[in-house]
Amino acid sequence: MLSICEKIQDFRSTVLASIDEVSELDQANKTVLIRYLTDTKTLTSNSSIKIQGIIDYMYEQVNIGNWKDVRIFIRKTITIASYLRVLGMIINCKSLTDTLVKELFVVIDFGILFGCPINTEPGLLQKCASILNTLTKQDETCFEHQIVDIKPNISISDELQGAISIEILYYPSMETFYKNYIMLEKPVVLDKCIDHWPALSKWRDNNYFIKLAGLRTVSIEIGKEYTDSNWTQKLITVKDFINNYIYQSDGPIGYLAQYQLFDQIPELKDDIIEPEYCCFSETNDPVNIMAWYGPKGTVSPLHHDPTKNLLAQVVGEKRLYLFSPKDSEHLYPHEHELLNNTARIDPRCPDFEKYPEYKNATPYFCILRPGQMLYIPPKWWHFVESLSVSFSVSFWWQ
Repeated sequence: MLSICEKIQDFRSTVLASIDEVSELDQANKTVLIRYLTDTKTLTSNSSIKIQGIIDYMYEQVNIGNWKDVRIFIRKTITIASYLRVLGMIINCKSLTDTLVKELFVVIDFGILFGCPINTEPGLLQKCASILNTLTKQDETCFEHQIVDIKPNISISDELQGAISIEILYYPSMETFYKNYIMLEKPVVLDKCIDHWPALSKWRDNNYFIKLAGLRTVSIEIGKEYTDSNWTQKLITVKDFINNYIYQSDGPIGYLAQYQLFDQIPELKDDIIEPEYCCFSETNDPVNIMAWYGPKGTVSPLHHDPTKNLLAQVVGEKRLYLFSPKDSEHLYPHEHELLNNTARIDPRCPDFEKYPEYKNATPYFCILRPGQMLYIPPKWWHFVESLSVSFSVSFWWQ
């Protein structure tokens, strides 16, 4: 109990130093943060009301406009206040009960989701979560489903429908990949390149996720695809997501899609290794790593991204259709500004009467299996469907 509190308090001086990063914060709220960071004796049970008030007010500011326009000091204030909220809850508790630990994770994950890293301690809340993770006690009863047993029922020959099969290379050299695929902007499936990832064995069992991160809150998509009118998002714990969505065939589809899971839960990042092929970059920016975890039937509509993309399949199988940027005029992109990188064509069952120009497009096709990676060049259109329970990791870079 005492050691946990001391470990959390160890960050106090670096968090206090980060106050300069929120210089635009009003003086009243800044004074409250400085007071509690300077003297933990002032962190009484009543102080939690003031700290939560700051979090709530900053959250209101976050929701006023577009996410990309939210000022950084607002999000950093959420991070700092969330840390203080956690510290205060620990200092004022008689014992760290299971219920309290769950509440602490809720506060931490809220801070990670809506805050942003402070320069003086970039992984502040993630480190707090790792400290608390030593106290978690998940149900020892094994989850009845293991993803490894799920086999999709699909015939490749039936699905090609005249599409060009994407080439498969077995552990190509860096030079081959660069000259023949990066430079030529040509898609390719890479096999036997991630066989050393611990994730390939660990992530086959849902119990692993529940024990490691069952209490953590994540944001999932609800609905078959993001172009649907009833599509929405929901905050949910990893355990509830697995229990309520991964194997449920009734009700709406839940999908942990395009999610920065490895920034939120660094322990999971230890199970993967950034592919060496990502080194062919035009900038010094870090590679963006995203998680895609969901049940059979999740769909990412036909769309394109501005970056290079290595999509690594860890668990289950996915069916993908790709189209060259040269085919854009045949794919009927949405006209709305927010969806102009998304097409109206479903390559599985195209409506030629409604979209006659599609007959002039050339589809490329593959089924991505565990241990394989698909290189998707910038601006290449791609349609993705999970053929089983699936976990994929995408690496995006310039």
